[in-house]
Amino acid sequence: MFSSILHIALALFALGFSIFIHELGHFIAAKKRGLIADRFSIGFGPRLFGWHRNGTDFRLSLLPLGGYVSLPQLADMGRIEGGEDNEADRLPPISYADKMIVAVMGAVFNLIFALMLSLVLWGVGREIVKSTTVGFVAEEIRNSDFEIVPGPAYVAGIREGDVIYSIDDKKVPDWWYFQNAIATGVGKENGSDGRREVEVGVLREGELLEFTVHPELVSSERMRYIGIEPETDETSAPIVMRLEPGMPAIEAGLEPGDRLIRLDGEDIISGAFLSTYLTKHGDRSIDVTVEREGKELTLPIHPRIKEGEASPRFGFAYDFQYKTEIVHYNPIDQLYRFAETMKMTLYALIHKNSDVRVKNMSGPVGIVHGLTRMAQVGFIDLLWMLALINVNLAIFNLLPIPVLDGGHMLFATISKIIGRPLPRRLMENVQGAFMVLLLCFVIYVSFFDVGRLGRDVGLIDDEAPVEEATP
Repeated sequence: MFSSILHIALALFALGFSIFIHELGHFIAAKKRGLIADRFSIGFGPRLFGWHRNGTDFRLSLLPLGGYVSLPQLADMGRIEGGEDNEADRLPPISYADKMIVAVMGAVFNLIFALMLSLVLWGVGREIVKSTTVGFVAEEIRNSDFEIVPGPAYVAGIREGDVIYSIDDKKVPDWWYFQNAIATGVGKENGSDGRREVEVGVLREGELLEFTVHPELVSSERMRYIGIEPETDETSAPIVMRLEPGMPAIEAGLEPGDRLIRLDGEDIISGAFLSTYLTKHGDRSIDVTVEREGKELTLPIHPRIKEGEASPRFGFAYDFQYKTEIVHYNPIDQLYRFAETMKMTLYALIHKNSDVRVKNMSGPVGIVHGLTRMAQVGFIDLLWMLALINVNLAIFNLLPIPVLDGGHMLFATISKIIGRPLPRRLMENVQGAFMVLLLCFVIYVSFFDVGRLGRDVGLIDDEAPVEEATP
């Protein structure tokens, strides 16, 4: 319990520090340009506590939706940030350059921080699934509608031992990129009404082959998946990751962390053997031998049909220790990879053929949970995710949307083009409307974040089947 609290506290600090870095960029730029900065807030809304120094109220506010530096001379966020209606009118005007520099420096500071973290990662290295060699191809998978369907990659002709070379003609550098490319894919056969499809290039015995694969949607997140997994460590056994409440596996005594050794006395020699055996013998009890705390236990588990489903299931998820290696990506390459991931996600979010939805995004709850998970894995993984978040913060804040820094830059640019300031009341009303939309967005995605968190810790029954290995 103490360890979990410590990891959560570390995650909260990491996110708060990233917001602080962003606002510090605005604050320093404003001071250097001679602007008045009367508030420096982490969070929005009523002030919880803080202090005053050199004319600035440094505060922690109630709503943890980000942060802001109050700059009355920008005149965009006056009433939202608690300023007086005529506050900007009493202050000296500022130039277009002042507005653009102050607005962009938050993102610049996030990128500088991400660069510093990437320098650390470059030096110490990070353990990842680098190889794109296929270690397992599922002949059948269970989709998000609980139906058993043919494995898309297997049907297309991809086989164990193939090396994933490209996705839609883009070279695949590692398994993480491959997963993201599949999940954020927008390809569809014969337009928006056709089957989902992706072009996968593989190397087989030195020959480059191209396969057209039709992904299926899996899990409660309804994400694209083609039914393949990377190479596993030859010395590792599959590990029970999650148990579904009210299902046979948990009732038989299976526990998270158990290492799966044998099924009906037969050694589990591969992911294909495990998946196939569970699928073909789902009509009877199976003796599952596991290793727990250095001792072997055999648990008879008889699958059953859950209400609302068509086929019997055991009710456990397992995963493998995949073959990993230490990589030392140079900082610029690492930042490019982060930016490319953000670009792929945003593009998928707005594309009509994509299966990525707003509900798949993460708000503050999801980000903290992700940081907590990384902190539990290791400090290096926490630094990696923190760098990713800072790049995402930089890109997201530069979008030309009111409330965000890009919105300030948009207003300033429009004013520059038309040769006169935009009406302050108009800017504040637009900002206020988008602030409400932002709050609704955070509440919406947080609802799904809480669901993911509940399923992850076993407090909420997972509506998705869990007999397959999890990517």
